[in-house]
Amino acid sequence: MDRRQRKTQRAIFDAFEALMAEEHYSQVTVAQIIERADIGRSTFYAHFETKDDLIDTICTEMFNHIFEGVNSDCVTHATLETPGLEGQLAHLLYHLRDTHGGVSGKLLMEGEPHFTSHFQGRLKGLLSDGASAFPEADGDFAQRLLVSAFCEAVAWWFERGCKTRPEDVARWFMLPLDR
Repeated sequence: MDRRQRKTQRAIFDAFEALMAEEHYSQVTVAQIIERADIGRSTFYAHFETKDDLIDTICTEMFNHIFEGVNSDCVTHATLETPGLEGQLAHLLYHLRDTHGGVSGKLLMEGEPHFTSHFQGRLKGLLSDGASAFPEADGDFAQRLLVSAFCEAVAWWFERGCKTRPEDVARWFMLPLDR
Protein backbone atom coordinates (compact mmCIF):
# COMPACT_ATOMS: atom_id res chain seq x y z
CA MET A 1 0.00 0.00 0.00
CA ASP A 2 1.51 3.33 -1.01
CA ARG A 3 1.51 6.55 1.00
CA ARG A 4 -1.62 7.97 -0.66
CA GLN A 5 -3.58 4.78 0.00
CA ARG A 6 -2.46 4.73 3.64
CA LYS A 7 -3.49 8.37 4.02
CA THR A 8 -6.92 7.68 2.50
CA GLN A 9 -7.42 4.61 4.65
CA ARG A 10 -6.45 6.64 7.72
CA ALA A 11 -9.07 9.27 6.77
CA ILE A 12 -11.70 6.52 6.45
CA PHE A 13 -10.75 5.04 9.83
CA ASP A 14 -10.77 8.49 11.47
CA ALA A 15 -14.21 9.26 10.03
CA PHE A 16 -15.55 5.90 11.17
CA GLU A 17 -14.13 6.37 14.67
CA ALA A 18 -15.67 9.84 14.96
CA LEU A 19 -19.07 8.57 13.82
CA MET A 20 -18.91 5.61 16.20
CA ALA A 21 -18.28 8.03 19.06
CA GLU A 22 -21.59 9.70 18.18
CA GLU A 23 -23.88 6.75 17.41
CA HIS A 24 -24.32 2.99 17.21
CA TYR A 25 -22.74 0.99 14.40
CA SER A 26 -26.13 0.13 12.90
CA GLN A 27 -26.87 3.84 12.46
CA VAL A 28 -23.57 4.67 10.73
CA THR A 29 -23.82 4.63 6.94
CA VAL A 30 -21.17 4.41 4.25
CA ALA A 31 -22.43 7.78 2.98
CA GLN A 32 -21.67 9.34 6.39
CA ILE A 33 -18.19 7.81 6.43
CA ILE A 34 -17.53 9.12 2.91
CA GLU A 35 -18.74 12.60 3.80
CA ARG A 36 -16.78 12.75 7.06
CA ALA A 37 -13.61 11.41 5.40
CA ASP A 38 -14.05 13.92 2.55
CA ILE A 39 -13.48 11.30 -0.12
CA GLY A 40 -15.40 10.10 -3.15
CA ARG A 41 -17.68 7.09 -3.16
CA SER A 42 -15.43 5.16 -5.56
CA THR A 43 -12.45 5.88 -3.30
CA PHE A 44 -14.20 4.30 -0.32
CA TYR A 45 -15.15 1.25 -2.38
CA ALA A 46 -11.59 0.92 -3.68
CA HIS A 47 -10.58 0.24 -0.06
CA PHE A 48 -13.67 -1.50 1.40
CA GLU A 49 -16.69 -3.22 -0.14
CA THR A 50 -18.92 -2.47 2.85
CA LYS A 51 -18.69 -0.96 6.31
CA ASP A 52 -18.52 -4.56 7.58
CA ASP A 53 -15.25 -4.94 5.64
CA LEU A 54 -14.01 -1.89 7.53
CA ILE A 55 -14.57 -3.57 10.90
CA ASP A 56 -13.12 -6.84 9.57
CA THR A 57 -9.96 -4.92 8.71
CA ILE A 58 -9.84 -3.32 12.17
CA CYS A 59 -10.25 -6.72 13.84
CA THR A 60 -7.72 -8.47 11.59
CA GLU A 61 -5.10 -5.73 12.08
CA MET A 62 -5.58 -5.85 15.84
CA PHE A 63 -5.20 -9.63 16.12
CA ASN A 64 -2.25 -9.75 13.70
CA HIS A 65 -0.57 -7.17 15.90
CA ILE A 66 -1.38 -9.12 19.09
CA PHE A 67 0.27 -12.23 17.66
CA GLU A 68 3.34 -10.18 16.67
CA GLY A 69 3.74 -8.81 20.20
CA VAL A 70 4.42 -5.39 21.69
CA ASN A 71 6.37 -3.03 19.43
CA SER A 72 6.97 0.70 18.90
CA ASP A 73 3.33 1.19 17.80
CA CYS A 74 2.20 0.35 21.33
CA VAL A 75 2.36 3.89 22.69
CA THR A 76 0.19 3.34 25.78
CA HIS A 77 1.77 0.04 26.77
CA ALA A 78 5.28 -0.13 25.34
CA THR A 79 6.61 -1.82 28.49
CA LEU A 80 3.96 -4.57 28.56
CA GLU A 81 5.46 -8.02 28.49
CA THR A 82 3.46 -10.32 26.23
CA PRO A 83 4.79 -13.84 26.68
CA GLY A 84 2.02 -16.27 27.39
CA LEU A 85 -1.72 -16.02 27.12
CA GLU A 86 -2.16 -13.57 30.00
CA GLY A 87 0.18 -11.06 28.36
CA GLN A 88 -1.51 -11.47 24.99
CA LEU A 89 -4.93 -10.89 26.55
CA ALA A 90 -3.68 -7.76 28.33
CA HIS A 91 -2.21 -6.57 25.02
CA LEU A 92 -5.55 -7.24 23.31
CA LEU A 93 -7.39 -5.27 26.01
CA TYR A 94 -5.08 -2.29 25.51
CA HIS A 95 -5.88 -2.29 21.80
CA LEU A 96 -9.61 -2.74 22.32
CA ARG A 97 -9.50 0.40 24.46
CA ASP A 98 -6.86 2.50 22.70
CA THR A 99 -6.88 1.62 18.99
CA HIS A 100 -9.35 3.23 16.58
CA GLY A 101 -10.86 5.31 19.37
CA GLY A 102 -12.05 2.24 21.25
CA VAL A 103 -14.38 1.29 18.39
CA SER A 104 -13.60 -2.43 18.73
CA GLY A 105 -14.48 -2.54 22.40
CA LYS A 106 -17.66 -0.56 21.78
CA LEU A 107 -18.72 -2.92 18.97
CA LEU A 108 -18.10 -5.91 21.20
CA MET A 109 -19.92 -4.35 24.15
CA GLU A 110 -22.91 -3.52 21.91
CA GLY A 111 -22.89 -7.10 20.62
CA GLU A 112 -22.69 -5.96 16.99
CA PRO A 113 -23.13 -9.36 15.26
CA HIS A 114 -20.66 -9.02 12.37
CA PHE A 115 -17.80 -7.71 14.49
CA THR A 116 -18.55 -10.05 17.39
CA SER A 117 -18.50 -13.08 15.09
CA HIS A 118 -15.21 -12.04 13.49
CA PHE A 119 -13.70 -11.17 16.88
CA GLN A 120 -14.79 -14.47 18.43
CA GLY A 121 -13.33 -16.41 15.50
CA ARG A 122 -9.94 -14.75 15.96
CA LEU A 123 -10.15 -15.03 19.76
CA LYS A 124 -10.77 -18.77 19.42
CA GLY A 125 -7.28 -19.15 17.96
CA LEU A 126 -5.75 -17.14 20.77
CA LEU A 127 -7.56 -19.11 23.49
CA SER A 128 -7.08 -22.58 21.99
CA ASP A 129 -4.37 -23.51 24.51
CA GLY A 130 -6.51 -22.33 27.42
CA ALA A 131 -9.08 -25.03 26.67
CA SER A 132 -6.58 -27.61 27.95
CA ALA A 133 -7.30 -26.29 31.47
CA PHE A 134 -10.57 -28.22 31.24
CA PRO A 135 -9.45 -31.76 30.30
CA GLU A 136 -12.76 -33.25 31.45
CA ALA A 137 -14.72 -31.15 28.92
CA ASP A 138 -15.00 -31.44 25.16
CA GLY A 139 -12.34 -29.18 23.59
CA ASP A 140 -14.81 -27.21 21.48
CA PHE A 141 -17.06 -26.68 24.50
CA ALA A 142 -14.15 -25.42 26.61
CA GLN A 143 -12.97 -23.12 23.84
CA ARG A 144 -16.45 -21.62 23.33
CA LEU A 145 -16.78 -21.16 27.08
CA LEU A 146 -13.50 -19.23 27.22
CA VAL A 147 -14.36 -17.08 24.20
CA SER A 148 -17.78 -16.20 25.65
CA ALA A 149 -16.30 -15.48 29.07
CA PHE A 150 -13.63 -13.19 27.63
CA CYS A 151 -16.19 -11.29 25.53
CA GLU A 152 -18.28 -10.80 28.68
CA ALA A 153 -15.17 -9.65 30.56
CA VAL A 154 -14.56 -7.06 27.83
CA ALA A 155 -18.19 -5.89 28.00
CA TRP A 156 -17.93 -5.64 31.81
CA TRP A 157 -14.68 -3.68 31.50
CA PHE A 158 -16.11 -1.22 28.94
CA GLU A 159 -19.34 -0.76 30.90
CA ARG A 160 -17.17 0.42 33.80
CA GLY A 161 -15.21 2.85 31.65
CA CYS A 162 -12.08 0.67 31.32
CA LYS A 163 -10.91 1.88 34.73
CA THR A 164 -9.26 -1.40 35.71
CA ARG A 165 -5.79 -1.95 34.26
CA PRO A 166 -5.77 -4.38 31.30
CA GLU A 167 -3.14 -6.47 33.08
CA ASP A 168 -5.52 -6.95 36.03
CA VAL A 169 -8.49 -7.93 33.85
CA ALA A 170 -6.28 -10.44 32.00
CA ARG A 171 -4.96 -11.83 35.29
CA TRP A 172 -8.48 -12.21 36.69
CA PHE A 173 -9.59 -13.97 33.50
CA MET A 174 -6.69 -16.39 33.85
CA LEU A 175 -7.45 -17.33 37.49
CA PRO A 176 -9.66 -20.36 36.68
CA LEU A 177 -7.20 -21.48 34.00
CA ASP A 178 -4.24 -21.49 36.37
CA ARG A 179 -5.75 -24.03 38.73
